[in-house]
Amino acid sequence: MLNNRTIPIRSGLLTLAATTVFAVASAQAVAQVPTQPAEGPAQQLPAQPPGTPAAPGGAAAASVPGGTQVAPAEEPPTEAEKLIDEAITKLSKLQSISADLEQDVEMLHQKFKMTGRYLKAPNTRIYLLLTIAPGFPDTSGRFLQVCDGETLWEAELVLDQSFYRKLRVKPILERLNSPDLDPEIKTKAFTQMGLSGPETFLIGLRKVIRFDIKEQVVLDGRKLWKIHGLWKSRQGLTFESRAVNPMGPLPPYIPMDATLYLGVDDGWPYQWLMQGREDTVVKDSRLRGPDGKIIGSKASIEKIPRTTITMTYSNVKLNTPIRLDEFVFQAPANAAVADDTESIEKTLDRAIEGSAMKKKSDAARKEGDILDQPINVPVPGEAPGESKPRE
Repeated sequence: MLNNRTIPIRSGLLTLAATTVFAVASAQAVAQVPTQPAEGPAQQLPAQPPGTPAAPGGAAAASVPGGTQVAPAEEPPTEAEKLIDEAITKLSKLQSISADLEQDVEMLHQKFKMTGRYLKAPNTRIYLLLTIAPGFPDTSGRFLQVCDGETLWEAELVLDQSFYRKLRVKPILERLNSPDLDPEIKTKAFTQMGLSGPETFLIGLRKVIRFDIKEQVVLDGRKLWKIHGLWKSRQGLTFESRAVNPMGPLPPYIPMDATLYLGVDDGWPYQWLMQGREDTVVKDSRLRGPDGKIIGSKASIEKIPRTTITMTYSNVKLNTPIRLDEFVFQAPANAAVADDTESIEKTLDRAIEGSAMKKKSDAARKEGDILDQPINVPVPGEAPGESKPRE
């Protein structure tokens, strides 16, 4: 799966966190793997406002006469999910964050560890450092993302190659804050650029995981909510481009059980764990020879281990002062730097124009609806002012 393979790291703390979901969906990526080569465009935003939003968890939307898509009705939140919603509210109000993070993955006989540091301060200041821990064979990577409120820098070191990108943040933020921009595009843009807060991770989990069990525990002297859940829907879950079984247990290499540890007081997601379930019946993986006889002994039957993906935060400090020099970065003088600011500006301008036109069209259509009051139309033989309403 990952042997002799480079792992370029995708930008954004929330992308790191979402890896635990993305890895389950694809069962092929356990780190931030970009959808394009590292030397390609750094950011890609939707070229136009999206259509009908996908139903949570990939559930198919129902159709009604006329072809209109209607998303399935959302179930009322469980008591466990209400705790997550409260945490989302708390996290969205944080002014500054400092935390160390670690992600451990065990998948298909391979182990992977990523460590990092995350800082956030007012005025769009972001710092994210991710490093693939030493000891992972034939693979190395280091990713740094820094924003001082003016310029967003990304620096990647993949094996012996370095890549640098930058964006001028202010003109992009001006467009993202336009009242005419579709809110969904705004959310996607902030997440893709790594500028959204940790609450976005929890919002994403609520869309795809149904949390229904909660209990209060104490770990390392801290009171936490331990919240358990399962996938809302398996639609869209694939392994090697094949859809997983929609019913029954999932294969052990695809995580099925999700556990979230939230701070009781601060709502911080101190740990996120996804695990597969052990096979209750070991399948005979041995081959058969030309004579139809099984090759090998029973001891040679391969047992597929369950996947375990864990993300843990430590040294978490909330709403404490952070030095501004932590958010300063400059690429080496001789480095090639990709700047996608202009292309993103044009993309957002088109999206804003499209949204504005749609609003005007909707307003015009509303004004052209059937009038609430009947129109008086005179008929032959009636004196002026004696016309009767025509329905």
